[in-house]
Amino acid sequence: MISDMSDRTFKRRLDRRELTTPALLASEHYGPILRAQGAQAELEQMRIEWRERQERARARKLRYEASFAD
Repeated sequence: MISDMSDRTFKRRLDRRELTTPALLASEHYGPILRAQGAQAELEQMRIEWRERQERARARKLRYEASFAD
């Protein structure tokens, strides 16, 4: 499911998660907490959503370019 935030905002959030989550999961203190909260699964869901957003943007671009061909 695609969230309501803009692509730019979503990408910034995803980038921050990509940087922080692996380090926190490796921590002996924060790792168990984040695993219990499902941080790894949430990060994977965000990656999936980003790929969906990219596919939709490519489709919009193709439709836009096709409108000029007509």
